[in-house]
Amino acid sequence: VRTLLIGSVLQCLSLFFYIPFDGLASLYIVSLVFGLSQGGIVPCYAIIVREYMPAKEAGQRVGIVIMATIFGMAIGGWMSGWIYDLTGSYSAAFLNGIAWN
Repeated sequence: VRTLLIGSVLQCLSLFFYIPFDGLASLYIVSLVFGLSQGGIVPCYAIIVREYMPAKEAGQRVGIVIMATIFGMAIGGWMSGWIYDLTGSYSAAFLNGIAWN
């Protein structure tokens, strides 16, 4: 659970740092931190489900958790584009991502 929380906090901070920085180098650095934190979060789901739920239900529950994760990422991409179209800026889209995180 600790790894999940650390990854989530790093991901939230990364989203926050997208707002003030506009250079290419900062984009790469912030994206690296965001990607590494995302890569640490998703594998934790299976471990957490296995530790806290009955073993015979682990497969179904991991599937549901991963499906919800993928659904959230898919909706998040679409929603960010919609927010950009409304506001003309990605700042509000990143704030939305922070809120959902």
